[in-house]
Amino acid sequence: MRIQEHVKLSTAAAVVALPWLKKDVWLPLAASVLIDVDHYLWHAITHRTLSLRAAVHYFGQADPPQLPQARLLHHPLVLGSLLVVATRTRSRILWLILAGLLFHVSLDLVHTTQMRSLKQRLNGEAQSICPVCKKPYEELQLHTIHVSRNIFDRYHPRHFVVLCPACHEEAHTSTQP
Repeated sequence: MRIQEHVKLSTAAAVVALPWLKKDVWLPLAASVLIDVDHYLWHAITHRTLSLRAAVHYFGQADPPQLPQARLLHHPLVLGSLLVVATRTRSRILWLILAGLLFHVSLDLVHTTQMRSLKQRLNGEAQSICPVCKKPYEELQLHTIHVSRNIFDRYHPRHFVVLCPACHEEAHTSTQP
């Protein structure tokens, strides 16, 4: 899921929670959005650059690797540890931070599930043949043609196509400035 979508959905959740959380509503909102800093930190350490542009380019490539080490703050062990500390200390602040982190991770889970389902469906419809180069591939990659502004329309198959790795990379390089 793109960061813009996380920000929109987290903001909407914060608006809904505002009557109950009042001035503390910013804690889960910030946690839900800032959890992705782990991707940037991993990139900075492994690629030895602080360039935000390089990190955005890396994660925006056609089929970026989904490495667990780039998602440290998303890891169940980290979340479980925060749960234990929040429970033992009875800290409202830690509970609110944990709520924001869990909201983000749940959005990622929904996104991953939807994208996997779309990929399987479209790969089956294409009969594992790239629609661009017409070569057969065991598994084609899912490419987003259009990101719907309507979150309820986000995962409609018309917004996606499956492509072979070469055509997918070409599609990404031809759309970059």
